[in-house]
Amino acid sequence: MALDLYRKNEFKKSKKSKKTYDEIMKDIVTDEFPLNPLQLVGEMSFEDPTTLAETDKLPRSDVQEFYKDATIFITGGTGFMGKMLIEKLSRSCPNLKHIYLLIRNKKGKDVNERIDAIFEDRLFMRLKHERPKFYHKISAIAGDASLPGLGISSCDRQKLAENVNIVFHAAATIRFDEHIRTAININVLGTREIISLAKEMTNLKACMYVSTAYANCVHSKIEEKFYGAPYNYDGVISLVTSANDDKKLEKITPSLTAGWPNTYTFTKALAEDLAKHESTGLPFGIFRPSVVISTYNEPVRGWIDNVYGPIGMIVGVGAGVLHTHHCDVTKVVDLVPVDLVVNALICSAYKVSKSIPTIESNPPIFNYVSSKQNPINLENFFEVIKKYGLPNWPTINAVWYYSFMPTNNPYLYSLLFLLFHTIPGYFLDFLCQMTGRKPMLTNIYKKMKKANAALAFFANNQWEFNDNNTSSLWKEMSEADKKTFFFDIKEMSWDYYARACAIGLRLYLVKDDIHTIKSARIKWEKLRKAHLLLKTVVAIVFLRICWFIINLCFN
Repeated sequence: MALDLYRKNEFKKSKKSKKTYDEIMKDIVTDEFPLNPLQLVGEMSFEDPTTLAETDKLPRSDVQEFYKDATIFITGGTGFMGKMLIEKLSRSCPNLKHIYLLIRNKKGKDVNERIDAIFEDRLFMRLKHERPKFYHKISAIAGDASLPGLGISSCDRQKLAENVNIVFHAAATIRFDEHIRTAININVLGTREIISLAKEMTNLKACMYVSTAYANCVHSKIEEKFYGAPYNYDGVISLVTSANDDKKLEKITPSLTAGWPNTYTFTKALAEDLAKHESTGLPFGIFRPSVVISTYNEPVRGWIDNVYGPIGMIVGVGAGVLHTHHCDVTKVVDLVPVDLVVNALICSAYKVSKSIPTIESNPPIFNYVSSKQNPINLENFFEVIKKYGLPNWPTINAVWYYSFMPTNNPYLYSLLFLLFHTIPGYFLDFLCQMTGRKPMLTNIYKKMKKANAALAFFANNQWEFNDNNTSSLWKEMSEADKKTFFFDIKEMSWDYYARACAIGLRLYLVKDDIHTIKSARIKWEKLRKAHLLLKTVVAIVFLRICWFIINLCFN
């Protein structure tokens, strides 16, 4: 785990280094590299808890007042967005009453152990410092979104029905290649169970379902409205739940998904259709974020806990493992930072609570996207991350220098994958076996090729999104709420985001010890020279071969 150096007087000696804080910073912050990484991500700018306690006594903003004394139920709280939602609500809405998290037992850990594990993440450092008593307002509800009745006991169900005011349903399986039965159980039936529970809540003010902007990706233009589902959701549920043979289900899945690229987007489309028809009478809303990436500004910059999408590509390229990818880098990619996403979600719930649902009206939909107001293509995104990330914050675990040749030509991609991944992978794994070390690259590249195939549809296409509801929501907010819950994607700066992205990946995702930065920079320079040498050798060999062929032709 990277060292918690956000306070000089709280610095503890690392097991791997006996250097003081000042000595470590002297190695990291130099004339060539003048930035302090902990200042950059914001770990040295936490508020004073005593001052915050006094501030909390002052009049609150409209959104904060909405959450005052509220009891909140969150599914998907152990996931990427879920953790960010818990952190933001606990920190910026300190007068809320309680947060219940739906958590299932997993890998031998009960729900209480899992909830403790959530708060070990560095995401919660600011919250722990600024609001040290936040933990008392959060508790776990044992259950599972894939089970009937959410797997909740009758006692817990009654407790939720009597006390909960606001629901955030974010639980989902986001695996693109998930088996259709599992995807239906979690993404569709889980949503039905949440709606059923919400109807029992006597003091419900808002229920938000977190979908995805790509639920209707078969359409090139996606507005904030409902689209016709590929099939009747009841019919698909009946077909899948009644089938006993998983292998047969797998065989019919391509025809069942009817043009949708994977079971994830297909089941999300079904879940939206289900929500449209079964949430009648509820203060219900649907929130559709696009590709969610690391934090923009809070609670720290650059935090992320997964390698999905473009962020995974950046990690692979930065580690010298990924050298090609099947994608069209000229296409605009719709990326949204997770802290802005969560702010918009929190404010959407406030907006939904103000509307009066009727039998005729459909639930409001909020597309949270960047391509309409603040577009960036993959090529520019990679370049701006590279500009601020390398050689400032290389990982100590890098195996090679930055070398990346993406292409949207499937034949060229196959050739490049063979030359840059398959052949080197087998060769280096052979050397590992010869020297008694564990071979890994071959398996890594097989997984990468599978992931590439799953992402190809999204990496080579582009959509036109409408976000009028979200834009209107921002304009309606007070200045105090705009400051506390900033989500204006138009005013977001990609340059500002990129400055902390790479160091955030190093600290929070790769989890390199911070005192290894100096060694990593030295290693990076050696890898650069080795890369140049290899390119020179390859060029000479290539020229020699060309010269041989020319001579052979003329002679």
